Formats: sequence, structure tokens, C-alpha cells
Amino acid sequence: MQLRSLFLFVLVIGFEKSYSQSDSKLDPRIINGVEAPVSRTKFQVSIRLKTHDRIFGNGHICGGSLIGPNKVVTAAHCLYNSDKKRYRKASEFMVVMGTQNRFKQVNGTIVSAVSSIAYTNSFSLDTMRDDVGVMFLKTGLPANKTHLTISPIVLSNSSIAAGSQCQVSGWGKTKTSVLSTELLMANVSIIQQSICRVSYGSGLVEGMLCAGYLTGGTDSCQGDSGGPLVCNDELVGIVSWGNSCAQPGYPGIYTNVSYYRNWIESRNSSAPVGLKFGFISLGFTLAMGYLF
Repeated sequence: MQLRSLFLFVLVIGFEKSYSQSDSKLDPRIINGVEAPVSRTKFQVSIRLKTHDRIFGNGHICGGSLIGPNKVVTAAHCLYNSDKKRYRKASEFMVVMGTQNRFKQVNGTIVSAVSSIAYTNSFSLDTMRDDVGVMFLKTGLPANKTHLTISPIVLSNSSIAAGSQCQVSGWGKTKTSVLSTELLMANVSIIQQSICRVSYGSGLVEGMLCAGYLTGGTDSCQGDSGGPLVCNDELVGIVSWGNSCAQPGYPGIYTNVSYYRNWIESRNSSAPVGLKFGFISLGFTLAMGYLF
């Protein structure tokens, strides 16, 4: 299974690359993308490991989307350390927003530590079910002020029609298999679930959606994981996994935001310290955890 924690290949995300969140194995990319304009990606954030970001930009492992002044939604596998079989602590992360070049801090760039994270304990690297997580930032957007390069995105609350044209963005690997310096974006099409199931079979479960092109060529990929799939200016999906990147017949798989919207919105940073498990009903039940 190929996780997209550092990629945005624009069509197919790989199912063959077993995701190792070991720091050196996070591998991002966007294939056949173009440089993303600030006006269309103000919500995009770069999620980084502090220990790897001594040279600014080198610590990037995943993308994410700002959905509130200090709240970011991403993929659960971006928060998980598969080598140690545990979720990382919030203190291990930093989040950068307000820059298109991952190596540059410009006027308006915000670099924030993470105060806490939330995730579903039902997430599994084997099935990629419930691949959604939330991060709370210590330094968010200034209150009652408009920021020129940073703005939250709205969560989708309804299913998106097959054939809809959407955009995926990230600093993931490009054709050269090197992480992109500039934020890239690409257009992808929502694929009908029944068609996608022909390729992925029982691996495609509730809470997932497909986007890309059956002909291949454009897709999110390693390094783009956790990043946004945007349709009509709403966050519709979260880059999750796929069968390789941009391969014919295998669209990328995304976490369906509308399916998890209630869970995402109900997460807040005021949970008591030490809370490890809780439950919330979404029409189904998810175990939930917090790490501080």
C-alpha cells in the first residue's frame, strides 16, 4: 500500500508501498502539477518533524489544511510512527503556513508548534480505514485580522458528483522523485465509487473516495499525504493512499471529508490532559484519542 505522506502525483496513489512513517521513508510528490497560486491554496500547510527541520524545509513529511484559526486537518497516518507502532507526540511536530516555497520564510509566514493532536483509534495501516486526524496549533491566525496569504477552508458537507473537477496540492515528489521546493497543484476528476471498486475491490470502504484519471498520468503521491482535495472551494478529501502513483486504472484514494465532518468539527483542544480514549457517534462509532 502506498501512502501519500509526502506526495501528490495527481492520479493514483500507491497501494504497493507499505507505509513506513520512519522519518527517512516518508516520500512525497505531485506528478504533472503546476506551481500553485497563493490565491487558491491559502489553507495549505506543511507538517514537519522538528528534529528533521534544523534546515528549514527539510522536515516536511505531510500536507494538511487549515480549517480554523488554529486547527488543521490531515491524515491519521501522518501522525503515526509505524516503526515504533504508536502515534507521535504533538511536541514532535511543527506546522508551517503562508509560504509556497517550503525552504523560505516570507512576510506573513507562520511557524507553529503543535499543542495537541486528535485521531481515531480505529485507524489501521493495513486497511487505511478512518485515515483522518486533527492538529491544534499553539500559534494560529491573529484574531479579527485578515491575513494576505493564509485563510481557512470550508469543510464539504455533502457528497461530490462523479466527474467533478477538483484540485490536489502538495510538496510531494515529482517525476524526478525529489520533493518539490514549490507548492504544486493539479486537476483531478472524482471517480465513481463502483468504477473505483473494480480496481481496489474490498480495499475501498466507507469514508473513502477516488479521484484522478483512469488513464493515469496525474495524481498525488508520497509526500502529499494529508493534503487537500478541493472541489468548488470546499475541502472534499484528504490525500490518503493508492496503488502506486498516477498508474492507469488506479485512481488515488482520499479520505471523504463529508463522511467525517461531524467528527472533525467536534474535535477541540480543550480535552482534559491525559484523556486517551473516548467515543463519538457518526452514525457509526469511532474510538478517539488525544496526545499532548
